[in-house]
Amino acid sequence: MSDSITKNKIELKPKTQLLLIILCWAVYTIAYLGRYSYTSNSIPIQKFYGVGKDEFALATTFFFFAYGAGQILNGIFCRRYNMRFMIFGSLAVSAVINIAVFFGLPFRFIKYVWLVNGLCQSVLWASMIRILSCYLDVKHMKTAVLFMSTTVSVGTLVIYGASALFNLFGGFKYSFLLAACFMLAISCVWLIFFPQMTQRARLENVTAHMPSTAENDAARENMPVSEKPKRNNVLLTQFLLIVTIFCVYAVIINYTKDGLTTWIPQILNDQYSLPDSLSIILTIVLPVFGVFGALLAVWFNKFIKDYSDLTGVFFVLASLSVFGIILLFKTDFWYLALMLFGLVNMFMHGANNVITSMMPLALGKKYNAGLLAGLLNGACYVGSTLSQYLIAMIAIAGGWSEVMNVLLYSCIGISVFSLILFFVRHAIGNRNRTLS
Repeated sequence: MSDSITKNKIELKPKTQLLLIILCWAVYTIAYLGRYSYTSNSIPIQKFYGVGKDEFALATTFFFFAYGAGQILNGIFCRRYNMRFMIFGSLAVSAVINIAVFFGLPFRFIKYVWLVNGLCQSVLWASMIRILSCYLDVKHMKTAVLFMSTTVSVGTLVIYGASALFNLFGGFKYSFLLAACFMLAISCVWLIFFPQMTQRARLENVTAHMPSTAENDAARENMPVSEKPKRNNVLLTQFLLIVTIFCVYAVIINYTKDGLTTWIPQILNDQYSLPDSLSIILTIVLPVFGVFGALLAVWFNKFIKDYSDLTGVFFVLASLSVFGIILLFKTDFWYLALMLFGLVNMFMHGANNVITSMMPLALGKKYNAGLLAGLLNGACYVGSTLSQYLIAMIAIAGGWSEVMNVLLYSCIGISVFSLILFFVRHAIGNRNRTLS
């Protein structure tokens, strides 16, 4: 059987399902090393090349723009991919780009290769969600949600920790080499073991080989032909509504999350005059908190079932934390500010996990999980794109205090938005119950 994903439900043995989850987790976690090898070295790169915040931010802006656009395209087309070679190729090209930077690629070219890096890495997330939604049963889907929710935090923690260590010895470029080596290794593991896992699968739906006619397609859906267009229209309307609402959330989540991830070393350095290496080391607090944010989202979901409400709760908590940071900017208590930065990152990682992992996997039986994940993750990286150059411009014009004010207003605005949706949803529900 081909290693590309078909439209049919496919079943793997429980042990193989678990191995597939671990492999997908390793691929996406290691991909983050090649994604953040640049942003984790913001201060040394600016000093080494003699560039300012705005010039430095161009490369990450290019990356996030390409990544966001690529997410949408890959979400649409990922069901047609040969997953074995697409994921291998994406990781391999990203690794080559990191190697080029390590060997001294001139700074004026970095933004262009980082744009290509964004296109390559945009293949991964929608493909991972598509694979997991096709090959896992309900029990292992819950395991996948927990595993995949930690990829961002663990990957960020590793690359920021490595960058801090390399900077102690003045060798920030080794971050790019480290990322390249790990990506090349995992790409080879994927190339070898993914087909071995999926070739053990069996098709559950024996109607897959029936001719593609209106009657047979309707039979697969277990419904009369006349009902299918109506059902599709309802699903399409629901799908578009979900995408629209959660794209709004996604933009602000990643504007805040990736803005802090990129600029925290600079903030600590400028605002509190901390040394470069110490600023980067302390920034490791963010991904550590991020891991707990992903786990917190899973735990909260036991009590808050609606994903919009759950996201809104995270934004309320983030608003309170950002307000505390603003107050601490006027003091010397940088360690308290750092803890609050960690809390903001934790809440934003939790919210990000809700919309890019938990929700697409949970709705994968109803909608195309790869498409939903691609669209939402694409919206996330609209926010990431804005967070790079826009935050740099705000910082240059009004300082880091003004940056935090903008983040506060954004978080409060989304908190109000989610509260309005809560009341609207309950008002519609009460009206329907009254009519019935």
